[in-house]
Amino acid sequence: MTEQASVSWPVLRQGSTGPDVTALQFLLRGARDQWRTLAADGVFGPATDSVVRGFQSIAGLTVDGVVGPTTWQRLTDGTTIGSTVRAGDRGEYVKAAQTELLKHGDLKSTAQVDGVFGPDTDTATRRFQERVALAVDGVVGPATWRQLISRAGR
Repeated sequence: MTEQASVSWPVLRQGSTGPDVTALQFLLRGARDQWRTLAADGVFGPATDSVVRGFQSIAGLTVDGVVGPTTWQRLTDGTTIGSTVRAGDRGEYVKAAQTELLKHGDLKSTAQVDGVFGPDTDTATRRFQERVALAVDGVVGPATWRQLISRAGR
């Protein structure tokens, strides 16, 4: 089994905290306008649970409020909600990627989580991709999302 295939998606549910929850919240905020008010505070509380269940419902998934492999895959496949980001992009999906890049030490400051995929985010993405043996293209697509979210931070 390759190192890439061996990483497992984290399982998040009410009570979970940390940067993966923050990234989840940014992904959900970007998915629908009515979810834009969800706080991206890294705390999986009742509001996040409600939005996760809403996403699971519209994505045709089991509605259980638990963010496991299937929910993560749909959030990051680039087609269900268009979460693939690259240089020049802006918005909540970029903030999600930046949150994960910060978790891994590829971005250095919370001030860099600004929703703008500029030169610093591009460099950080490419550095991360190289370190985990992904194709170095600067695009945060399904394979890069999986590595960012599944790996423990530094």
